[in-house]
Amino acid sequence: MRRSGNVVTRLVRSRPLRQAARDSVAVRELAQQWFAGELITDAVFLAEKLRRQGLSLSFHHLPASDEPTTVTQLSSLLKALGPDADGVELSVKPSTIGLRESTNKAAGNLRALATTAEEYGAVVTLEMQRPEEYQATLDLFRTVRAEHPRCGITIPVNVMRAEADCRDLADEGARVRVCIGSYPTPKDMAITGEHNKSRALVRCLRILMESPAYPMVASHDPRIIAIAQDLAQTNGKGRDDFEFQMLLGVRPLEQRRLVDIGLTARTYIPFGPGWYEYLAMRIAARPRTLLSYGRAILDKR
Repeated sequence: MRRSGNVVTRLVRSRPLRQAARDSVAVRELAQQWFAGELITDAVFLAEKLRRQGLSLSFHHLPASDEPTTVTQLSSLLKALGPDADGVELSVKPSTIGLRESTNKAAGNLRALATTAEEYGAVVTLEMQRPEEYQATLDLFRTVRAEHPRCGITIPVNVMRAEADCRDLADEGARVRVCIGSYPTPKDMAITGEHNKSRALVRCLRILMESPAYPMVASHDPRIIAIAQDLAQTNGKGRDDFEFQMLLGVRPLEQRRLVDIGLTARTYIPFGPGWYEYLAMRIAARPRTLLSYGRAILDKR
């Protein structure tokens, strides 16, 4: 698996392939199943369609590189959405708000975005990236959440410390997105094997469901979805107390089914010029993602 993963990584990150993909109309049309487009107007157009289906929305800006454009673009998106921005989530990578340059800069950018989001009735969720940035990202989250309590955090359950962090966040009543992370994790920090990762996800879900926290279940796995529903029912969590989150273009019928039975399903909508890098990163970091994308083409359930 590791050898095949390395092959996939080299392939998707190769410069000739990147340029060929960007120049190919066919590749772009295929990729647009999983991202809204490069422009804010593309994201707004797609949002209208998904909202009519009863889905909640999460937007993620894809810069051409880690440039300081994400805060501006997401703020402009909220303005373009207007009243329809109410209830929207903005999902932000720490690198795109300056964490790798300065914690103060990142905190300032996150505060600014959270302030703007609150004006529109939206929320901000901080993503988790490299394992070596894990603690810095948690510290950034807690710093800003002290002033903006609806700010959320993402916890990748394949990191060994995730369960302990979920306990702390549960006690704090935080908004917590739990997922199986897509970034490579050193062996001494990682939970390995897909079955073990799924079990870790369930353990973290149980902790959050049994607390005042607001769990966000970021999984397409039917078993995890069913377990989350059972845990929510057992612990008296209703539609407004937790939610499911899924990627744009992956299991869209399941997303609508969850809405139809009275639950909250939120679709993660990437947009921006860095669409190739986004898809390549996901495949390179976790080659099993390639199977998910392939399956999504054949099976829209």
